[in-house]
Amino acid sequence: MKLLTSALLTGAAIALPATASAQSSCEPEFVGAGQSVVVQDIIIGRDDFAVENFQVRIRNGSGANGPCATTVRVARLATSPTPNRTRFTLQSRGQALQILPRETAPGSAGSDLRISQVPAGRNGFSLPFQLGVPSGWGARAGTQTEDLVILLVDDLGQVVDTLPLTIQIVIPPAAEVRVVGATGRDPVARIDLGELDPTALNVSERFGVRVWSTSAYTVQFQSQNRGELVHSENRGRIPYELLMDQKPVSVVGGIAKQVPNGTDALGEVHRLLLQVRPFNARAGDYSDRVQVTVTAN
Repeated sequence: MKLLTSALLTGAAIALPATASAQSSCEPEFVGAGQSVVVQDIIIGRDDFAVENFQVRIRNGSGANGPCATTVRVARLATSPTPNRTRFTLQSRGQALQILPRETAPGSAGSDLRISQVPAGRNGFSLPFQLGVPSGWGARAGTQTEDLVILLVDDLGQVVDTLPLTIQIVIPPAAEVRVVGATGRDPVARIDLGELDPTALNVSERFGVRVWSTSAYTVQFQSQNRGELVHSENRGRIPYELLMDQKPVSVVGGIAKQVPNGTDALGEVHRLLLQVRPFNARAGDYSDRVQVTVTAN
């Protein structure tokens, strides 16, 4: 009986080094020292995503071919700015990755991407990523830099390697304008003053322009007839005045309003009003065409 017990204990002692050897044959690591991704050529105004694809290479640094697994996480570095950030998404292998707020934050089902087989070899394998930036209104023009880090985590929850990831998002100056509260469809809208009273102040129904912009912007109006309603048979003219946000503005191409900030996703509405003071003119139909231009600065 003593001999049998001794044989069992000896067998267990021999098995321990074998387990340690198998564990050391899996050393997942990144190939390369860092990664930079730039997202530009974003067409603002489309309710879509600008997409940039990139890849990160991972290998089994032990050089052994065999079972080797790791977990990939992405976290934000403390140096990354927080105010007024443009949202973006990160995906890999069809999984949307939650970006952890810091390197030491615990992983979750949303943040952890399991890689079941990490091959050996000089180049390892390429893990694809897809970076998506929403191109709808609400972003601010300029270049935004995000400092992230990609982590490789072993089965014990220990970080075994890290890769700095720098993301640059370039938002261009862009603007869009629509006429609201008027008949017709964009880009042409119609304001009907009805029957004008030559002895009184004639005022239109209130309407306006809604502006979306990623930066400071200017609004300009260009009248085809230099601020006058012209008879359909060119037999007379009636001057009129355009008010924007309750203030008279030029309709001959000068800057009507300069706004120092961009807008949010809903845009900004500027109220407009047309008024015609008492006049002397022939009976008939009168009209003018005004072009509204918004320029992102």
